[in-house]
Amino acid sequence: MYHPLVCAALLLFSFCFRVDCLQLSDCNKTYVPLIPDAELITNLSLRNCSLPRLENAFFVRFSHLLQLEVQNSGLSDLDDFSLNGLAKLQSFSLSHNNLSSLRSWSSEPLAALTTLDLSYNRLAKLRENSFSLFPHLQQINLASNHISQIAEDSFHGLAHLKHLILSGNRLQHIDGTFFQGLHRLSSLALQHNLIESIEMDSFESNTHLRSLRLDGNQLVSLQFLSQRGLARLVHLNLSKNQVQKLEDQGFSKNFELQALDLSHNNLTELKKETFSGLDSLERLNISYNNIHLMDAESLEFLSSLIQIDVSHNRLTTLPVQIFQANSQLEDVVLAHNRVKALSPLIFKHQNYLRYIQLAGNILDKAEFLESLSPSLNRLSLNVDLSSNRLQSVSMKDLLHFRHINLADNNWSCAWLVGNLVRKLPPSINFARPWTVLNNWSENLANIQGVDCTEGNTNRSIILLNVGEVLHNENTNCGGELTYDEPNPSPPPLTWPKIPTDRFDSRSVIIWMLVAIAIAFAGLRWLRRFVDRNENRTGERLKALNDMYVSKWQPTRKDQQRS
Repeated sequence: MYHPLVCAALLLFSFCFRVDCLQLSDCNKTYVPLIPDAELITNLSLRNCSLPRLENAFFVRFSHLLQLEVQNSGLSDLDDFSLNGLAKLQSFSLSHNNLSSLRSWSSEPLAALTTLDLSYNRLAKLRENSFSLFPHLQQINLASNHISQIAEDSFHGLAHLKHLILSGNRLQHIDGTFFQGLHRLSSLALQHNLIESIEMDSFESNTHLRSLRLDGNQLVSLQFLSQRGLARLVHLNLSKNQVQKLEDQGFSKNFELQALDLSHNNLTELKKETFSGLDSLERLNISYNNIHLMDAESLEFLSSLIQIDVSHNRLTTLPVQIFQANSQLEDVVLAHNRVKALSPLIFKHQNYLRYIQLAGNILDKAEFLESLSPSLNRLSLNVDLSSNRLQSVSMKDLLHFRHINLADNNWSCAWLVGNLVRKLPPSINFARPWTVLNNWSENLANIQGVDCTEGNTNRSIILLNVGEVLHNENTNCGGELTYDEPNPSPPPLTWPKIPTDRFDSRSVIIWMLVAIAIAFAGLRWLRRFVDRNENRTGERLKALNDMYVSKWQPTRKDQQRS
């Protein structure tokens, strides 16, 4: 007995003239043979079905199929010829199933197939010539399997392959034969494996490789980067590994590299020759390391650098000429280090700065803000100096920034109050959010405040917008003030009783409408009175005129007779 929804769908399809795309869910393998006009369907999607096994020639009726998806259907096995008849198939997905072995599943090559998705299965090994009957594949997704072994020539014959995804597997070593012959490979994803080592010639034949992801592995050495196969690499992600040292000129052959991520490693220092040859590098991320020393010339080869992130390290100082060669810098992130002082001239050569992040350091002065490049557009600059040890700053130099965050510093109370009483632009922020438990008002649970020091005493200033406080929440129904019972505040000696009107806003509006209606009625009555008087006056004038004419008419007739 068929599922009611499936039967209704099949009945609906039987009345259609042509069906190009068909999606079925919660079905089983007995429904697929019942689909009418199967030879007209070009896109078939089977999701959340019960299909533990596909027999030979299972899709033979779908001769014009271009895209086929069998996802999340408990599929664990396909017969050797289950894909027979799909000569035009271009995209094939078996993701989120239980496949443990990989075969061609066809007696003849599927020459039109360009995309194959086998992610989220249970594949443990890739054997030789695993994709030999798919010669024109351009993308293979093998992510989130259990692959720990890749046999030699597993990808043999895939001369057109451009994108290979092997992330989320159990690879421990990259052999020189794994990717041999993939001359057109453009992107390779190996993140979140267990890779400890990579042989020197692993990517020697991948001369078109542009993107390489190795983040989330256990790499200690990066010597493989010196091979010539990575000369055209543009994006390289090495974050979340165990790299402790960068060899001098280790990136010298990656001269087209534009984005390099070395975050979450164990780096301790950057030397002069560390980034030698990276003239095209635009984005460098070395955050979350243990860097305590940066050579004054460690960034001199990065003439195209736009963004640099050195946050969450152990830097205590920076050389004054550290950014001298990086005139194109836009974003500088130095947050959460131990920097105590910066030279006033450290950003003198940067004309395109948009963001300076220095939060979470121990700076006690911000003199560099006074010596920024005169060609710099300060209205586009964001500066974050929060959570430092600043006691005072020159306010005249901060009035024209796009935004500057000065919260959570060791401000002098006298200096702070003297500046807070002035009307500061909204681009300057001194306050940090506080969560306060109180019985005064629920709307004031989250407030803004500033900490300051007065001598050896720490004080806090709460910033409130008095105009936003709702007074009716502080009064009872009778209009009398409410008191805090545990700590009552006595009223003044003389408490005048001021009579209050009982009219609320609705009553006022009603009385105004009544007054307007009365005024209109009065005007209308006055207009009628005036019109009535005018009519009476007109009637009197007309009567007098008629009397005058009737008096003279006989005399005129007599004159005509004579």
